[in-house]
Amino acid sequence: MSATNKSMYVGIDCSKGYADIIAFGSNKEIAEPAFRLYDITEGYRQLQSLIARWLDIGFEHIYCGVESTGGYENNWVNYLQQMGKNDPVHIARLNPKGVKSLGEARLTRTITDSVSAENIALYLMDHPGKVHYLKPSQTSKAYSEGRKHNSFIRMLKKQRNQLGNQLEKLLYEQLPPLMCYCRHGQPLWLLLMLEKYATAASIKKAGVSKLSKIKGISEEKAKSVVAKLTGSDIQSSDHIGSIIKSTAAQILHLEGSIKKEKLNLYSRFKHTEEAVLLTSITGIGEQSAVEILVEIEDINRFETAKKLGAYFGTHPMWKQSGDGTWGNHMSKKGRSEIRGVLYMCGMSAVRHDEMFKGIYARARAKGKNHFSAMGVVMNKMLRIIYGVLKNKTKYNREIDYKNQQNAQTKQKQQEQKQEELKQEKQTKLERYNLREVSEMPVSKRYAKKKKQSPKLQPEECTGSSAS
Repeated sequence: MSATNKSMYVGIDCSKGYADIIAFGSNKEIAEPAFRLYDITEGYRQLQSLIARWLDIGFEHIYCGVESTGGYENNWVNYLQQMGKNDPVHIARLNPKGVKSLGEARLTRTITDSVSAENIALYLMDHPGKVHYLKPSQTSKAYSEGRKHNSFIRMLKKQRNQLGNQLEKLLYEQLPPLMCYCRHGQPLWLLLMLEKYATAASIKKAGVSKLSKIKGISEEKAKSVVAKLTGSDIQSSDHIGSIIKSTAAQILHLEGSIKKEKLNLYSRFKHTEEAVLLTSITGIGEQSAVEILVEIEDINRFETAKKLGAYFGTHPMWKQSGDGTWGNHMSKKGRSEIRGVLYMCGMSAVRHDEMFKGIYARARAKGKNHFSAMGVVMNKMLRIIYGVLKNKTKYNREIDYKNQQNAQTKQKQQEQKQEELKQEKQTKLERYNLREVSEMPVSKRYAKKKKQSPKLQPEECTGSSAS
């Protein structure tokens, strides 16, 4: 999206209940000093009237930016998106990391809400290529709500894990013989038993007859539990026992809530067109398809498969500085939960799909370990997901094979071109250095690397710095 000289850039720093706003012209002069509006209807209408006034005085486009700050910006984004249907108003969500780095580069000493709004506006002007302006049609309300539902389920899982860790410590101190049953978390039968009998005395008193009536506890297991507690001198108080009992009950309640909410989420989306398309990909089931969809929301938000991979952090990163180089590693940016889903889908695909199995085998043959090879599989699966959703067609192995052949041809051409560009860049970089590398005060590693690179001819090392 190209900006004109009559464009205005509006930085909006959102906080709980209000937003600090500042507006700049294209010449980076302040068009409207910082002011504050509250997150209520009157605040939205006041912003709308200000934007109408700015358009009346000659500004052709209004570019607004907000940081992604955990949801406080959503009301402002939704309102400005609706305005964009009738007026030349554009709104973008920005990564706070980029805005923060801009503020650090400006050597800003004082950080306030107004200064943050100013950094947002300057980021819109200085880095237009990094800014993606939203369109009203790009927001799927259903999937957006599904994403919030999935976040709620993750919160329940965190609470369950916290209580599980607390229960493990209590068992370690009060009922250590039972720890042998908790190597892979607390089993359901143990939680059900602790909900009724939470001390060594109460468990021994209940005996085999009552314990064996609990779901998941056989007579043999009940005898084993009683024997372990009988053979040890354990003194656990009723006070701590009540804590153990309450904790076990809370964990069971959360387990039920998680199961119920998952069923509710999956039943809402598993029959949608997009979910059915995703399940055509080997390794992706109904639950995984729903989780992937609610995280993507709308595939049209991403112009290319690479941008989708970067959004979920499956793309490789390469770093080189001085003598050191760091190979291709997964960036792991963005949400880690979706990478967990892709990993499990990739594991299933490697077992049951020859194409994915071949990708994994080739990655291992190049010396990659299991997890690095699975990263390659995950990135490939995400690219297939992008193609399926973008073209609204089911996964077809023959089409994918043809695409791979075309991609290999293009990759070879690109690699050849990159090698030529690399040589050309190296030639320009060394155009004033005509001495042998052995005469230079460089490290042993750098000298070895230079000796292995093609030797430059004197005529190649001449030319102006402007070339």
